[in-house]
Amino acid sequence: MRRAELAGLRWGDIDFPRARLTPRLPRVVVNYQVHESDTKTASGRRSLALDPATLEALRDHRRRQAEERALAEIGDDNDLVFTWPDGRPLHPDLITDWFQRHAKRVVWRQDGQQRVGLPVIRLHDVRHSYATAALAAGIPAKIVSERLGHANVQITLDTYSHVVPGLDEQAAATVARLILEGPDTTSVGSPGSDAANSAAKTGDAPHSGEEVRGEDPGELGGGGGI
Repeated sequence: MRRAELAGLRWGDIDFPRARLTPRLPRVVVNYQVHESDTKTASGRRSLALDPATLEALRDHRRRQAEERALAEIGDDNDLVFTWPDGRPLHPDLITDWFQRHAKRVVWRQDGQQRVGLPVIRLHDVRHSYATAALAAGIPAKIVSERLGHANVQITLDTYSHVVPGLDEQAAATVARLILEGPDTTSVGSPGSDAANSAAKTGDAPHSGEEVRGEDPGELGGGGGI
């Protein structure tokens, strides 16, 4: 999802029984002023499947939000998922600020060494990381395109076809193995395989300042792009 879609997400956009989400009214930033707008493209109004962990996190957040508002005797005038404790909408730029602060505090390990802080990237670049990992794991480009809300799959292919070197070779090897040896649950490029994980780690996302051909840059302040 884009930052504007997160900022404008409403509880009514989430279908908990079906575990799906449909962003309908993004909140974009122009010269620090927040405006509600239609989705960036017609395909932006899409239905997204939610994984169990995300669905449970949203349930917990909704329960906690309801308890806080009941305690403070605050009504729910806007139905927004992400707000201040008193119900006021969050400025989308705050989402970017919080992401950057959290990234600086993350503790992780590499080569047996403990490290603090992640490389500085735009919040929007997380979408590039998601697309790279999904394609490396063998998720069809059409599905990745639909989840990203691209206007068409060609935009996704043009942007990410060069991101993961060796996908063509992986495809050739996987199909040949399937035909010659039969189904193999550990085939190269399958979700979770060593090859897919390695490709996701080594693939380079589009440059942080690069936008997708065929789409407008979107909102200012780091929330636009693909």
